[in-house]
Amino acid sequence: MDSTDFLIENAKARVVLERAADYVALRGRGHELVGGATLTCASNVPWQMQVKCSRCSGIFWFDNLAWHTGGTDLWALSPESRNPAMAGCAAAGITAGQILLAAKRRSLLQPSR
Repeated sequence: MDSTDFLIENAKARVVLERAADYVALRGRGHELVGGATLTCASNVPWQMQVKCSRCSGIFWFDNLAWHTGGTDLWALSPESRNPAMAGCAAAGITAGQILLAAKRRSLLQPSR
Protein backbone atom coordinates (compact mmCIF):
# COMPACT_ATOMS: atom_id res chain seq x y z
CA MET A 1 0.00 0.00 0.00
CA ASP A 2 1.46 3.34 -0.95
CA SER A 3 0.88 6.66 0.81
CA THR A 4 -1.84 7.74 -1.65
CA ASP A 5 -3.86 4.59 -0.96
CA PHE A 6 -3.46 5.15 2.78
CA LEU A 7 -4.68 8.74 2.51
CA ILE A 8 -7.71 7.61 0.49
CA GLU A 9 -8.59 4.88 3.02
CA ASN A 10 -8.08 7.35 5.86
CA ALA A 11 -10.42 9.88 4.24
CA LYS A 12 -13.09 7.21 3.70
CA ALA A 13 -12.79 6.07 7.32
CA ARG A 14 -13.07 9.64 8.60
CA VAL A 15 -16.33 10.16 6.68
CA VAL A 16 -17.79 7.05 8.31
CA LEU A 17 -16.42 8.10 11.71
CA GLU A 18 -18.18 11.47 11.46
CA ARG A 19 -21.51 9.62 11.12
CA ALA A 20 -20.91 7.38 14.15
CA ALA A 21 -23.27 7.86 17.09
CA ASP A 22 -20.46 8.63 19.57
CA TYR A 23 -18.99 11.27 17.26
CA VAL A 24 -22.38 12.92 16.77
CA ALA A 25 -22.95 12.85 20.55
CA LEU A 26 -19.62 14.60 21.17
CA ARG A 27 -20.60 17.33 18.72
CA GLY A 28 -23.95 17.60 20.51
CA ARG A 29 -22.07 18.25 23.76
CA GLY A 30 -20.50 21.34 22.22
CA HIS A 31 -17.19 19.92 21.05
CA GLU A 32 -15.86 21.34 17.79
CA LEU A 33 -13.96 18.32 16.50
CA VAL A 34 -11.01 18.56 14.15
CA GLY A 35 -8.76 15.87 12.69
CA GLY A 36 -5.93 14.24 14.52
CA ALA A 37 -3.80 11.10 14.46
CA THR A 38 -4.63 7.88 12.68
CA LEU A 39 -3.15 4.58 13.82
CA THR A 40 -2.83 1.44 11.72
CA CYS A 41 -1.28 -1.93 12.35
CA ALA A 42 -0.16 -3.97 9.33
CA SER A 43 -3.45 -3.23 7.64
CA ASN A 44 -4.95 -1.15 4.87
CA VAL A 45 -7.50 0.38 7.25
CA PRO A 46 -7.09 2.50 10.38
CA TRP A 47 -7.79 0.80 13.71
CA GLN A 48 -7.90 3.96 15.82
CA MET A 49 -8.51 7.61 15.05
CA GLN A 50 -8.05 10.63 17.25
CA VAL A 51 -9.95 13.90 17.11
CA LYS A 52 -9.39 17.05 19.11
CA CYS A 53 -11.83 19.71 20.26
CA SER A 54 -10.65 23.05 18.91
CA ARG A 55 -12.45 24.81 21.78
CA CYS A 56 -11.35 23.01 24.94
CA SER A 57 -8.37 21.04 23.51
CA GLY A 58 -9.92 17.74 24.65
CA ILE A 59 -8.56 14.71 22.83
CA PHE A 60 -10.85 11.78 22.03
CA TRP A 61 -9.91 8.39 20.61
CA PHE A 62 -12.24 6.26 18.51
CA ASP A 63 -11.79 2.53 17.96
CA ASN A 64 -12.56 0.86 14.64
CA LEU A 65 -14.63 -2.11 15.80
CA ALA A 66 -14.61 -3.58 12.29
CA TRP A 67 -10.82 -3.49 11.94
CA HIS A 68 -10.31 -7.25 12.26
CA THR A 69 -12.51 -7.87 9.23
CA GLY A 70 -10.90 -5.09 7.17
CA GLY A 71 -13.84 -2.73 7.49
CA THR A 72 -14.16 0.88 8.61
CA ASP A 73 -17.91 1.03 9.10
CA LEU A 74 -18.19 0.62 12.88
CA TRP A 75 -16.60 3.25 15.15
CA ALA A 76 -17.01 3.79 18.89
CA LEU A 77 -15.47 6.09 21.45
CA SER A 78 -12.63 4.27 23.19
CA PRO A 79 -13.15 3.37 26.87
CA GLU A 80 -10.39 5.80 27.88
CA SER A 81 -12.23 8.69 26.21
CA ARG A 82 -15.74 7.96 27.53
CA ASN A 83 -15.53 9.72 30.91
CA PRO A 84 -14.01 12.96 29.58
CA ALA A 85 -16.56 12.94 26.76
CA MET A 86 -19.52 12.80 29.14
CA ALA A 87 -18.74 16.19 30.70
CA GLY A 88 -19.39 18.29 27.62
CA CYS A 89 -17.20 21.05 26.27
CA ALA A 90 -16.31 23.48 29.04
CA ALA A 91 -15.11 26.09 26.55
CA ALA A 92 -18.47 26.00 24.76
CA GLY A 93 -20.26 26.52 28.08
CA ILE A 94 -22.15 23.23 27.86
CA THR A 95 -22.13 21.15 31.02
CA ALA A 96 -23.26 17.62 31.76
CA GLY A 97 -26.16 19.08 33.75
CA GLN A 98 -27.38 20.99 30.71
CA ILE A 99 -27.14 17.86 28.56
CA LEU A 100 -29.18 15.86 31.06
CA LEU A 101 -31.74 18.64 31.42
CA ALA A 102 -32.21 18.82 27.65
CA ALA A 103 -32.63 15.03 27.50
CA LYS A 104 -35.20 15.16 30.30
CA ARG A 105 -37.15 17.90 28.50
CA ARG A 106 -37.19 15.86 25.29
CA SER A 107 -38.49 12.81 27.15
CA LEU A 108 -41.21 14.88 28.84
CA LEU A 109 -42.41 16.11 25.47
CA GLN A 110 -42.78 12.59 24.11
CA PRO A 111 -46.16 11.00 24.75
CA SER A 112 -46.21 7.93 26.96
CA ARG A 113 -47.50 4.67 25.54
